[in-house]
Amino acid sequence: MEHKTNTAKPRKRPDDPNAQIATKLRAFYHSVQDETLPQRFLDLLEKLDAVENSAQRAE
Repeated sequence: MEHKTNTAKPRKRPDDPNAQIATKLRAFYHSVQDETLPQRFLDLLEKLDAVENSAQRAE
């Protein structure tokens, strides 16, 4: 006997608290994703790349 699972997404009601939380989390994630990185962070990443490159050349 085959067991079939329902692959259709359940409908979310607008008043569903889980749907509201998911919507807010998604919006927050997208807002953080769109932020620019501070220049000091980019500078640190460049320094890290330089150290890694010099370590690889030394091997």
